[in-house]
Amino acid sequence: MAEPTSTAAGGISLSALSVALLGPLAGPYALIVFAALAGALWPLSSAEPMTRKAGAWLLLRCTLTSVALTGALSGIVQAQWGVQALDAFAPVSFLIGALGNGWRPVFESVGKALGEAFGRLLG
Repeated sequence: MAEPTSTAAGGISLSALSVALLGPLAGPYALIVFAALAGALWPLSSAEPMTRKAGAWLLLRCTLTSVALTGALSGIVQAQWGVQALDAFAPVSFLIGALGNGWRPVFESVGKALGEAFGRLLG
């Protein structure tokens, strides 16, 4: 049986139109999400045996943390080393996702450094 080769709407499908309109806008976000997901698989693979729900929660938490922090840290990478932020999205997002549950020591050291800086500034 022959398949139809044209549509009644003139050949423009909704999916083709949405890709054409949103492709340049959604491209960097898709890159960040997929790199974050790839990085988040690392702590999942090295974690203690857990339930599927706990594993999914770890994967989601690592991925969302990476998505939330990638823009700011890519801006810092651009300011410090001159790498364009768009070029730094994938490696930064991957590294944040790969850090996994290791954020507490990072936040503690940043908080300690800020406390010391404010202490020197004020007194």
